[in-house]
Amino acid sequence: MSDASDSRRLSRNELEAVHKSLIEVTRKQKSTDSPVDVWMPDGMSFWDAIGQLLQNMEAELSETIREEGMTAKAQLLSRRLGVARTCVRDLTRIRLVAFTRHAVISNLLSSGNADGSSAGFQRIEWNRHDPAERVFYNGVRELTEKYKFATSWSSMLGSSEPDPESVVAEVSETLMDFTEEAPAVPAPKIQPAPQEGHWEEPDFDEEDRIRAMDDFPEHATSTAESRSNQGESQEESDDLVRIKVLKDVEDPIMMEDGSEVVLEEGDVEFCPTLIAEVLISAGLAEAAPV
Repeated sequence: MSDASDSRRLSRNELEAVHKSLIEVTRKQKSTDSPVDVWMPDGMSFWDAIGQLLQNMEAELSETIREEGMTAKAQLLSRRLGVARTCVRDLTRIRLVAFTRHAVISNLLSSGNADGSSAGFQRIEWNRHDPAERVFYNGVRELTEKYKFATSWSSMLGSSEPDPESVVAEVSETLMDFTEEAPAVPAPKIQPAPQEGHWEEPDFDEEDRIRAMDDFPEHATSTAESRSNQGESQEESDDLVRIKVLKDVEDPIMMEDGSEVVLEEGDVEFCPTLIAEVLISAGLAEAAPV
């Protein structure tokens, strides 16, 4: 939270609007798992405005007690201050959990897509949230990437392991002006192709060739063998999970064949295993085996 000297002072009407916004945002945030938008006065962040509100309430309470004693008005101001502090504690706890949940799940969803996008999960409009919350969010995403690399998470799922040097650290850049020129990214080093050595035809007889075909059926030459291999590959590609959608998903889900499917509450769909597990863990769907 910034010092009062770093931001403008709010008027009494603005402080009252901040107080109403605190109560309303706390009520909304308790009923959803995603971070809700917050109202921010011009030129200020949400939590800076909340800090000014609490300081003003404390000063008003102290002045009332000093001039009038512990009257009914002082007791009312004391209860009002206590409710505001309770809202701050509850809202901070719930929002941090919501941002953490969103950061982790969107990171896992993006790992399951070739283009790195988190299909099926809503994006956060950061101009509607506090800058400090974005720092926290980006920090969680960076820690998630480090955890995935340390546990070889991508390799366990059969995808390529990302280079830890390519993990984008956005935490230190969050509060900076994004109009600055982006730093140049060094070009990747291209390894020279290995030279092919001289290959000699192996001395195989017909029995050796048949045994090799049994060991490696993907090298079959006949039409029947090819159809058999195609059937096996088809079975392997049909690794889908049947799920039932519990909540509407705003963005379409990218399927393995490149098609996009919009999931609505009550729908029963077959999704790739990775996306199905993430949707189930997020509470957006449940397994619906036949």
